[in-house]
Amino acid sequence: MIKELIRDRGLWIAVLVTAIGMLTGIPFYEMEFPLETGSVIGYFQTAVSSKQLFFLMPVVSVLPLGAVYIRDRASGFLKLYITRTSRREYIRRKILQIYASGFLVFLFAGMLILAFSFLFLFPLELKGKWQGEDFMEMLKMFFRVTLVGGIIAEISGIFAGVFQSYYMAYGLPFVCYYILIILKDRYLSEMYSMYPIEWIKCEHDWGNNGSGIWFFLLLFSVMTGLMNGLVLYYRLREI
Repeated sequence: MIKELIRDRGLWIAVLVTAIGMLTGIPFYEMEFPLETGSVIGYFQTAVSSKQLFFLMPVVSVLPLGAVYIRDRASGFLKLYITRTSRREYIRRKILQIYASGFLVFLFAGMLILAFSFLFLFPLELKGKWQGEDFMEMLKMFFRVTLVGGIIAEISGIFAGVFQSYYMAYGLPFVCYYILIILKDRYLSEMYSMYPIEWIKCEHDWGNNGSGIWFFLLLFSVMTGLMNGLVLYYRLREI
């Protein structure tokens, strides 16, 4: 399952675009050398919470496998796969593959930027100890980015199954993403839980130690996976 995903060219295109977006979010023009201790952590957090990345998220998340059902059906692979295994196995694999594709786009891109930061920025820092809390916050934010990427990819899979159109599979997640942002910014300013950027930044009250955001993202992930499974089950009945 993962091998198929790793071989997909769309994944690596999305990773490259995402890494470039993250890189442009680092304020190189504001740097003063030598850098303060822990600057790598701060700059990486800036990269994963930049406007550039937020703009790219609904685009790059769906690029690898968001419309894989349409691709499989058009190529004839779907009938062959079901004949060799089962409908249930196809549904299970595609739910996991689609989610993993959105997740891995940001995981791999983030790892590239983190490696870049350690190679080129860390040597320019003043010697000293990093704050463990800052490092953990960086990792948590990064992990939330990957989870949101998986959720958006799964939503793309749902639209692909419902409308059986590449345009809908790639375009509607982008539209939904920005509708939520517009609604929150202009009309429902107190409804921060519907704000995709808040899912990553986690700046408001999400319960004790922010545990609520993890429950929310886990629940959202499960719900989108189940919905995608139901749509695929309905579509496979026609084959």
